[in-house]
Amino acid sequence: MLTVRKALNLPIFSSTRLVAGKKGLDNSINWVHTVDKTNAHYEWERQGVLLLTSGQGLYVEPKSQTMLISKLTQLGFSGLVLSTGHYFDRTPKIICQEANRLGFPIIEAPPDLLFIEITEAVLKRTVNDQYALLQQSAQINQQLTSLVLHGACLNGLAERLSALLQRSITIESPSFQILATAQASDVDSAWAHSLSIKRTAPEITAHLTKNKVYQQLIETSKPQRLPAVPALGMTMERMIAPIVVGEESYGYIWLISGVQPLTPLDELALNHGATVAALILVKEQAVQAVEDRLQGDFFSQLIASDRPSLSQLQALAKRFNYHLNYAHQVLVVRHSCIAPASLSSLRRSLQSQLSQSCFSFLLVALESHFAIVLEYHPEQSDRLISEKRGEALADKILSTLDQTAENLVVGVGSICMGEVEATKGLLESYEQAQEAAHISLLLCKRSQSVGVRYPRALAFKDLGLLHWIYHLTPAQRSANAYLQHVRTLVAHDRKRGTQLLDTLEIYLDHGCSISETAKALYVHRNTLLNRIKSIELLCQLDLRDAVQGFNLNAAVKSYRLHG
Repeated sequence: MLTVRKALNLPIFSSTRLVAGKKGLDNSINWVHTVDKTNAHYEWERQGVLLLTSGQGLYVEPKSQTMLISKLTQLGFSGLVLSTGHYFDRTPKIICQEANRLGFPIIEAPPDLLFIEITEAVLKRTVNDQYALLQQSAQINQQLTSLVLHGACLNGLAERLSALLQRSITIESPSFQILATAQASDVDSAWAHSLSIKRTAPEITAHLTKNKVYQQLIETSKPQRLPAVPALGMTMERMIAPIVVGEESYGYIWLISGVQPLTPLDELALNHGATVAALILVKEQAVQAVEDRLQGDFFSQLIASDRPSLSQLQALAKRFNYHLNYAHQVLVVRHSCIAPASLSSLRRSLQSQLSQSCFSFLLVALESHFAIVLEYHPEQSDRLISEKRGEALADKILSTLDQTAENLVVGVGSICMGEVEATKGLLESYEQAQEAAHISLLLCKRSQSVGVRYPRALAFKDLGLLHWIYHLTPAQRSANAYLQHVRTLVAHDRKRGTQLLDTLEIYLDHGCSISETAKALYVHRNTLLNRIKSIELLCQLDLRDAVQGFNLNAAVKSYRLHG
């Protein structure tokens, strides 16, 4: 890359001298342009232009000298060459002062040095540099593409790209989970923290969202250069590129500058890396789809009433390292509104989480959810302890997946004892987990108040009354007078913009405690008392009556589940 510093070492510049703007000597030169007219606008899309002038316009319009350098700096010009002896014997003082302040190089050239000679020398060098850059880029692209042909994974891509550029690399999913990483240079504290938590830190993603970086990545599908942000621990420059298939984001690939400044080669190479990452992810997705179908077929046979013969099942079980005679427990991870790329990323995250647990497992991708079959070794005979381990794993899955977990719930079924010939136990655990997950999804979806918080991981054994309410028929619900009271509150809230239903639910869930309910709703005690009074007047009920309160709470839960 040609810089002003390197250009001054070219033979053509031997008779010139730098008179101001020494701090900008490392500005890159990508083009040369001559301007010698009054009221020139200097507006080009191109960055890194070296401006050549005899100063005619500056001589005719002296007032333009004041704003010239700041304007050229804002437009991304690399420097200015002033041919003296025509209109100026030396560069005007105001221009030199501004150039020194902004780090914008000013070069004085003798009148006999022709602009055409400067232009030819500079463009010859930039073309040669560009050709060399494209050759390097093509070689990197060839090496990265060969990784796909040899079956490399994302870790292989990160390691190869890191070695080629001598930069640290991370590849992350659409939900910012780190999928692969390789380190080849120094990193800053923010990069190290992201590696430790295995995802880009939330404060950094918030910063990028606020500054519309992700939006620019989507709109341009090109790498974006990110300056240092010391307040976030980002003391080094970065570059991020989107991994795109069609119009869908499959994630992002990052590199960090380390001790050396970023270069145009880094941008070209990162763009190649993003393309190869997309190819690897699509290939992995296709392979995984086949594996998912095989595991899905096996799972269907395990819970089917007309199971295949025992010998057939044992052959399939051996393929998936599944023990028919072990105790099992089913977890259902249910998702909503997740794009296919994010779904593939979610599967990888689940696979990683389960692999790090102490369980042997079967992970099955189904239409709207994942079924996880956990195995319990015969030595793990304490059912209560085992069930708690399954529930703890459900909580850990949600906490680890972080932002993705906003669209996820986990249902936990009961443990079924291992019986080679039996299907009922596993099917029952699966149906229980499905029900718990669906109930959790409905409760979380239909309750958006700040004070209402339902668990996203829910065990079937903890459903209690919710299990009965979930199975109520429409006829049974329509005949319930307390459900009519709930609908009265819903209609009032919609008409008046109030929160009486949420207030009622939180009040009843907190044992009719005024102080705890006010705290949960973030309202003053008197505000809460006024709301309770309004509820009692609308429904003609006494909330202090235990029976009425119990029935109302059940009716609210029925509304949350059935609408």
